[in-house]
Formats: sequence, C-alpha cells, structure tokens
Amino acid sequence: MGIIELLIARANTAVVTKKGDDRLASIGGKPFKTINGAITAINTLRAKGITILVFPGIYEETVSIPAGNSLQGLCCSTVVITKQEVTSNTTLVTMGEQTTLESVTLLLTSSVHVSLIGVAFPGITTRSAIVKQVAIEVDNATAPSSGTSNVYGVHSYGTGLPDISIDNINNSTIIARSAGLGNKRALLVDTNSHNFNCRNSVFLTTRSAGGGSYIGAEVNASGSLLNLQGCSIEGQTADISQTAGSLNIGSTDLILSNANSLGFSTTWQPSILVWAQSGVIAAGTSYYRPGTAALTSTDVFIRLSQKCVIKTLSVRSLVGPGIGTTVVWTIRKNGEDTPLTVSMNNSQTSAINEAISVNFDAGDNISLEVTVGNLSTIADTVVQVDVV
Repeated sequence: MGIIELLIARANTAVVTKKGDDRLASIGGKPFKTINGAITAINTLRAKGITILVFPGIYEETVSIPAGNSLQGLCCSTVVITKQEVTSNTTLVTMGEQTTLESVTLLLTSSVHVSLIGVAFPGITTRSAIVKQVAIEVDNATAPSSGTSNVYGVHSYGTGLPDISIDNINNSTIIARSAGLGNKRALLVDTNSHNFNCRNSVFLTTRSAGGGSYIGAEVNASGSLLNLQGCSIEGQTADISQTAGSLNIGSTDLILSNANSLGFSTTWQPSILVWAQSGVIAAGTSYYRPGTAALTSTDVFIRLSQKCVIKTLSVRSLVGPGIGTTVVWTIRKNGEDTPLTVSMNNSQTSAINEAISVNFDAGDNISLEVTVGNLSTIADTVVQVDVV
C-alpha cells in the first residue's frame, strides 16, 4: 500500500489532489479534486476536527474554512490557492472559529481597481483561528495609477479577544502590492474592538505608482490591540500606524523607521536620550545640553547615526512652573520644531506625550527646546525620549 493510499484511508482527513474526483470522494476515503469539494462534504456532515490535507498543485478557488477544522498543505512552496486577474471584490480565504491554515501559498491578483483581501478574520475568529507557515501575496500593482482600491493582505475586523497563547499569524510572509489611491495594508485591524496577535512574520506593502496610503501594519479601531512580536514590517507611507486602538511591538524591525507620526508601545526597553538641568529655568526660550548641564541660548545638537523613530517625550521636575505659568518642551529636528511637545503648568511636576512620533534619518540632528511664558518656579528638570 503506497503513501497516498495510507493517507486516503486515514480517518478525519479529507485528502485533496489534482487527480481526485469530488463525485467519488469522501472524508477518510477517496481524494477530492478541489478544496471546496472537501469543504462541501464537511459542511454536509457538520463535521468537526477534520484536516483538509492538500497535495501539491494550483487550486483556483476562494475558500471559507468551516469552524472547528483545518486546512493544511503538504508544502508551502508547492500548494498554491489562487484567484488571478479578478474583476470584482474578492476575499481569497475566510477563517472560521477554531480553524488553522498551514503550509500553503495564497495568491490573489487583479489588474483593475477592486477590493482585495488575502485572508479575512471575521466574527470572533481571532479568538481561536491561526495562520502559520503561509505565504500571502495580494497584487494589483498593474492597475491604473489614477484609480482607487483597498488592498489588504490580512484583514481582521471581528470581535475576538485572544490571549497571548494564540498567534493569529505565525511564521508567515504577507505582501500587499498595489498602485493608485486607496488604503493598502499588509495587515489591517479595524472596524470592531478586538485583539490580534502576530509572531515571527514579515509584513510588506509596496507601491508601483500613485499616491494612496501604503502601510505595513495598522490598527484602526478604538479598543483594539495589535501585538507584533519578532516581526519585520515595511510600508512606503509608514511601517506601522496606531491610528486608533493600541499597538504593541517587541523585537520587531521597522524597515523604514516610520510610525506614521503616531505613538505606539514597545515590550522591550528601548534606547533613550536624557537631558537634565539643575536650578530654575528663566523666562523665554532656551536649549538643553546633553547630559546634566546649564541651559543655553543656542541650539545644541546630537547627531543620530542610524535611522530611527523618536517617541514618548516625558518630563519630571522637582518644582512645578507656578500658578498661571506654562512651560513647553519641544523636540527639534535639524533645527526645526517637531510636533513632539509636552507642557506643564501650575503645580504639575510631570508630563508625558505618548501619542506622537517623529522619524529621523541617519545623520539628522536632534535637540531639545524649552519655552517659559513668564517668570516661573520650574526647577531641576529631567527630560527623556525613547529611540526605537
């Protein structure tokens, strides 16, 4: 008995091969020719715990994985699920609850402007659905540069709340290639409040032409949490964007060091820059020197040797500004003010700005400005920023 026959005879397995026959196939019996043939059999029996085992070949289908079952390719490089040159809005794979998608390549293409989604996580699927060792590519890069389309490698829009034991995306590569206007994302978490966890994966969004929004990974729903651990992320507009909700990253490379000028959280201790000053700060505008030193009336620069993101500007003082007085600290880039500022007034002795980030290139200069509106009691300040 050959290996094919052994696999076909295995219970709780729906085998799919290019030489199968959907009319004669059954779960645990003869092989199916299409993935949807196996899914139809699972849905008819309302079966759970079935593995759809897909042998090498190109399968031109869109797929919705039934809840409680899995779809596993024999090898990621030889099992391809694809829809090419589509002309209408298309989602290639839709995850179900308690489902796994593993060891396949997904390819969705078009040459026109329609909405494209590689893998969708609806409902509460993020609570239990997993994509691992999968290559996802969604591509309409040959569409006209003047048109508009939304193109997502992975789109999560449900209400599931997985804990850290569930990696919704693991050891996978997700690429969104596009042209023209619209939102282009390798990963988008939006619509409803929910969690989405990713580990050891690559997210890439590329632009061939046009002026749309091209972001590697974005969370854009109030109350949502996107976790990215051990990932590499790149997008021409921004690598990451915490547009709404929360974004946590750990041991993650931001290839273009661009966070869309927004804040985010890190789960490791980033490098920091610290400025400190003793004594009262006089009225007017002054500049900090690196380390602990007296303020000066001229800008003092620190040259950054690597491309990075500056975020989380925080200030502490021994004494507050005093009643009716406001003090403002501003991060400067190459001698120009940036939006990364923080202020204190009255009796405040601490303040922090975690909502803004600023991109710096290698060789750019950073400096710190402080402005006191009038006579103040502010004294003994320590200022720091995170360097990611």
